[in-house]
Amino acid sequence: MSDPTATKRGGYLFIAAGAMFFLAAAFGRQVAFAGVGAAFVAIGASWLAKARRGR
Repeated sequence: MSDPTATKRGGYLFIAAGAMFFLAAAFGRQVAFAGVGAAFVAIGASWLAKARRGR
């Protein structure tokens, strides 16, 4: 069974969630959402990197 923290799909989903937080920040004019979006994008990028190293 694969490690759930090392899946590419999970990384892409985190990046997509981060993009949605950026959209929420733009539409709602809430700066805090941009910070959360940046964190989600960083987590997604780290999961993608971990998935590449695992292969």
